Amino acid sequence: MSIRLAFTTAMMIFVCTLTTQRSHAAPPQLDTPEARQAAVERSLLAETWVEGHAFGLRERMGILDVPGISVAVIRNGQLDWAAGYGVRDEVSGQPVTAETLFQAASISKPVAALATLRLAQEGIIDLDAPIQDFLVSFELPESSFKGTVTPRTVLNHTAGLNVSGFPGYQIDEPIPTAVELLEGKGNTDALARIEHVNSRFRYSGGGSTMLQVALSDATGLDFNSIMQSRMLTPLGMTQSTYEQPLPIESWPNHSAAHDYSGRRIVGGFHVYPEQFPAGLWTTPSDLTKFVLEVQALAAGHDGKVLNAEMGKEMLSPVFGRVGLGLFINEYDGQPWFGHSGSNFGFKCDFRASFSGGNGVIVMTNGDTGYELCQDVIRAVAKVYQWPGMIPEPVKEVPMAPDELRQYAGDYAYGPDEVAFISFDEERLMVQQLPYPQMPLAPIGNQRFQIVGTEYHVDFSDLESGTPQSMSMSFAPDQHAKRVETDDAWPVQDLLHENTAEAVRRYLQMHEADPNDPVVGRARLTQMAMSIQMYNQPETAQALSECITAMYPTDALAWDALGQTHFQRGATQQAIDAYEACLRLIPEDTSLTEADRDQLQSRAIARLHWLRAGHP
Repeated sequence: MSIRLAFTTAMMIFVCTLTTQRSHAAPPQLDTPEARQAAVERSLLAETWVEGHAFGLRERMGILDVPGISVAVIRNGQLDWAAGYGVRDEVSGQPVTAETLFQAASISKPVAALATLRLAQEGIIDLDAPIQDFLVSFELPESSFKGTVTPRTVLNHTAGLNVSGFPGYQIDEPIPTAVELLEGKGNTDALARIEHVNSRFRYSGGGSTMLQVALSDATGLDFNSIMQSRMLTPLGMTQSTYEQPLPIESWPNHSAAHDYSGRRIVGGFHVYPEQFPAGLWTTPSDLTKFVLEVQALAAGHDGKVLNAEMGKEMLSPVFGRVGLGLFINEYDGQPWFGHSGSNFGFKCDFRASFSGGNGVIVMTNGDTGYELCQDVIRAVAKVYQWPGMIPEPVKEVPMAPDELRQYAGDYAYGPDEVAFISFDEERLMVQQLPYPQMPLAPIGNQRFQIVGTEYHVDFSDLESGTPQSMSMSFAPDQHAKRVETDDAWPVQDLLHENTAEAVRRYLQMHEADPNDPVVGRARLTQMAMSIQMYNQPETAQALSECITAMYPTDALAWDALGQTHFQRGATQQAIDAYEACLRLIPEDTSLTEADRDQLQSRAIARLHWLRAGHP
């Protein structure tokens, strides 16, 4: 494995921020929601964190390629603050607000579970009766596995059913009905029993889809109408719907879904006819109303939807931590309930206490958003002093500035693969394109923690106190050797802000050997996009123009140049680049069919936006 591949694999998710802060002064007074919000925004913590170091929300979003995020925090039994950050659609650049709808993915399940329990409370269904008693439209295939499948066993995932999750459907695809899904006529297997009932926990979104059909059979209502009448309207959740597909004319302030690189997916988002397990569109602020209802039930009170007795049923776990639609965990000996969610291009999570009225809901519109959700939850837990949620920190070992400077230098793994270690004021920084500068914290024995990640750097071969090689913990057998400026590769020119020389040398290398992997289109494009992300627009533009000069018939190269111009606000240049991209797509044989569809979709959408006069 090359060090670039190792670095890409390791750092795609676990990467840290550009502007990590060190906290030396006493914390400010946090006596207002605004002050607490600001503290959370600057206090994000990775799972492995260095004491005294935290990092900022917006920078972390950029590093993880998450275009947008929405957060709501509950304190003392009421909404403390809610806010959106970033953009809801990377094509249009329109901002996320607290009112922007996201797909809730599997958080749909606990919300739908509340409505299911309401129907049980009304006597329309029986939680412990065979589900087939009121499931008319579908018959679960007979099986040799023991036990009776009931609504209760479906809600707590002990029914022994298959089909854990769903890929969704592109918006222009034929969308199967819920019954067709259960029959295996969609893009998932037919629902079937594969284990004994109550033998163990087995997560089944397919079981939830069956319950969706059963509730409609029992009430004679479509599922969205059930949710509106039994759950959303009573709780005042006016910014929530289970409609699939989402009628965007009714809900214009909705988020698009984005892939692992932060690009909008074809069609904007996937459709989920599996409404019970994955179909809710909502906001963190609206989910707060659901959380407060469950917290009232946890306190033994009647809620707006359920009475206290039914609430106790919901919050009584089996197999240690599984309630009816919810997961229950303990932190510092205190129970909390929650659920995470993962649809294509959307990741979300929430956590709320049984007592004390505390909670946090986080929703993102990027496939790498789960890590960001956890970072935000840890930041909220730290600022609001919720015990038991933050792991113990790694301790930093003090080092004098002169000692730290000995480690600075360029370390090469191979052709144009160089780690740049620099000394910045009071700390060391590491950078290896296409990734940002990342702070290094000394933790002893020539080892430095990469702040905000679980990884560290080891230096070795010290000569007169100056190390001659280094390795990173995700690839410990691959050593980078210190190189001098005279031995520089073009990437070092980029790192040292000598852009013109880097471009000249890349063009020269491509002319000498077009197949040289150093000047591969995909590699250089990734570098240009990352440089743009890390606020070096002139360098990104120069490198992008260099790439289109090398690969004038490559549609992806022109797409990257269009992206660079768009982010710089250069409207006409962006239009020219995207028009070139569209002209080249039909003839570009290097594109897969999926690449072709996605590239054409985003180029058309971006051109529509730019030609409409938007910046």
